[in-house]
Amino acid sequence: MRLWGSIVAIAVVCTVTTPAQPSLTGKWQGVTNAGAEIALDLTARDATLTGSLTRDGQTSTLSDGKISKNTFTFTAQLNNQTEKFAGELLGDEIKIWLERQGAERAIVLKRETRK
Repeated sequence: MRLWGSIVAIAVVCTVTTPAQPSLTGKWQGVTNAGAEIALDLTARDATLTGSLTRDGQTSTLSDGKISKNTFTFTAQLNNQTEKFAGELLGDEIKIWLERQGAERAIVLKRETRK
């Protein structure tokens, strides 16, 4: 009985002191460096990322989406071309960029809040 009480106490302490991992799941919005509106609708499950990317009203389904800690990658169609994207989760913001352009050309998308 004493062992059971110790296990429960440890579990409670770990639950209280471990910060919740922010999730990529949700809707994200922003503007590209060229002024185009961009939105991501993401679902994160384990190390897999799915969803869609909408740029100026054109929607593309994400493919090959992967998550590793707070970074992620996926591919999507832009202007009839398959583009690879990379990004980083930063709380209620994400930085995202075309892999061929590099992180220095990243844009910031903000989590859409429910009203």
